[in-house]
Amino acid sequence: MNFEIVKTNQQTDFKAIKEVYYQTWNYAYIGIVPQSFLDHLTTDIWHPEKRVNNTLIAIVNGKIVGVCSYGPARRKNYVGYGEIYSIYVLPEFQHQGIGQKLFQSALNILQKDFNKFYLIVLKDNLIAQAFYEMFGFESTEEKLVEHTAYGNLDEIIFTK
Repeated sequence: MNFEIVKTNQQTDFKAIKEVYYQTWNYAYIGIVPQSFLDHLTTDIWHPEKRVNNTLIAIVNGKIVGVCSYGPARRKNYVGYGEIYSIYVLPEFQHQGIGQKLFQSALNILQKDFNKFYLIVLKDNLIAQAFYEMFGFESTEEKLVEHTAYGNLDEIIFTK
């Protein structure tokens, strides 16, 4: 499959990126996050335009099919680390190398400023954890709980 990885800019279709987030969450997180959380998702919860300078997208035939955002650590105890904030690929485009290329491209950019990296992953998202392990990330066993109106999201931190 032919695809290209590009950085977002002011002309990027951020509505399409929101749709990638929405569709991927509703596909990948069934049984991992509370169903009531998924039932109340809307594209309005994401604001990818705020990370215009720190986002890569994968494009197939003019369509945004994947997104990866990254930047400096957001958590105080990881100051000095680069962070992968998110990576999502539309379900029908998964397992075709798009996610790997997006992730590696983001790491390559982060490596210019950082030599340590971390990310946060849902505790029960074993598929994502295996993906990150392919890139040398390891679980710290550090647990986080994000409290939402629809139940808790249990997460762990991976580092490299």
